Amino acid sequence: MVEVKSLARALDVLRAVADSDTPLSATMVADQLGRDRIQIARTLHSLESAELLERDTDRRYTPSPRVFGVVAGIAAARLRTFGTEALCQTVEATGESAFIAEVRGDSSVAILERLVSGVSWVGRSFPLYCDDAGQALLWDCTRDEIELIFRGTDFVSYSPTTPTSVDDFYQRLVRARGVGYSLVDGESQPGVYAIAAPVRDFTGTVRCALHIQGPTSMLAARGNELGPTITVLADRLSERLGWRSTVST
Repeated sequence: MVEVKSLARALDVLRAVADSDTPLSATMVADQLGRDRIQIARTLHSLESAELLERDTDRRYTPSPRVFGVVAGIAAARLRTFGTEALCQTVEATGESAFIAEVRGDSSVAILERLVSGVSWVGRSFPLYCDDAGQALLWDCTRDEIELIFRGTDFVSYSPTTPTSVDDFYQRLVRARGVGYSLVDGESQPGVYAIAAPVRDFTGTVRCALHIQGPTSMLAARGNELGPTITVLADRLSERLGWRSTVST
């Protein structure tokens, strides 16, 4: 029981320091948590010894780079576990192949999938401006950020529906935000239709995108029917990754 209490105290202290915009002293942490200063000082020293916190010349603490590495590792593990679960739920709800994709430079790469039919897409990269998950992955980006991401990108036309410029892509992104999901009709592959929504991590940042794809001839007519379903499933995965929506329902 003592060890459990010590661990809980250490996590409280680590969280207090990590949540602060400025370095914190032992007194500041103790006041914030309503705990004994000497006890907090010992905990801070232990966290520093474990290389989870760093202390500056004013004896104030900030998270160490190791913390970010640990957090990133945990987040990646949770995405693999709960992402696989989300893909199964998505296939069950839609009857279509489902994917989770991440940003890699100015491209999108599928990292997890659940196939109904066809070949694997995991590890393959496609340009963000026309990829099935591209709009969802860049969901929160401003017009200027989109311009920066695609600086130097040639908007190669893969089909008549491929975006032709930054403005063209951004207009499509704005429309997608308006309904809560993106509908991509053959932009990178003629005849392939995709529905996607962003997935957020515990910081609220878009971490990846959940999407389904299938033949345009079969899926296009169901786009606005399945779009809200993909959004709900993506939000559910976001919650499993620690995101908490601030939107009241």
